[in-house]
Amino acid sequence: IYRQSSAYFRAVPLVVPRGLRVAYVTGVSDAIAPVLGQLEIPTTVMTAEQVPYADLSQFTTIVIGPRAYESSPELRAANARLFTWVRNGGTLVVQYGQFEMQQPGMMPFPVAFSRPAARVADERAEVRVRDAQSRLLRWPNRITTRDWEDWVQERALYMPTAIDPQYRTPLAMNDVDEPERLGAILDLPLGRGRYVYTSLSLFRQIPGGVPGGVRVFVNLLAAGVPEPPPPPPRR
Repeated sequence: IYRQSSAYFRAVPLVVPRGLRVAYVTGVSDAIAPVLGQLEIPTTVMTAEQVPYADLSQFTTIVIGPRAYESSPELRAANARLFTWVRNGGTLVVQYGQFEMQQPGMMPFPVAFSRPAARVADERAEVRVRDAQSRLLRWPNRITTRDWEDWVQERALYMPTAIDPQYRTPLAMNDVDEPERLGAILDLPLGRGRYVYTSLSLFRQIPGGVPGGVRVFVNLLAAGVPEPPPPPPRR
């Protein structure tokens, strides 16, 4: 069987803040970490077994790959350590899990899932902004309707449907004739840090070179990085 061999390049308008240092715990069918290297974001790939013992103080952001908690009891056991690290000023970005995420202690405040789990399967479904001032949507990249174009296969999957009010939910979306879903991004200040949970199918968009997926993900990574002060007004 012969198949055509090809490669493609895509320029993405993207701002990456200085000082961002990422530890990435790889999940299931996860090819995001190599893309961060292509973006020249300092990234250390870490196994779940390393999390209980690694020096986490060197990182601004720790990313948990999709379904990593499901596949690793060591990571589940280290969750309390990760929460302490967040309270001391870190940013923890957790990509989608399945029903294990509703177990006690898996998230700082509880969520619950319907059965079957909610999702937005239409990759062209309208994305509505509930909080235009959410930092996750405005810095370092201002997210607009163009960032939701050209997505592949789906918008989001295994979306929480019962969400503790402590979480901020800046986005809403749904398939046709389905109820509104608010579980695409959950944003939570926790101590001096930030906890971000996302059910967006970034594990498909980022390796697929979808510009908006990359821009949204960088904003999540930078959730705890201080914004630079605005430039002084011209005289």
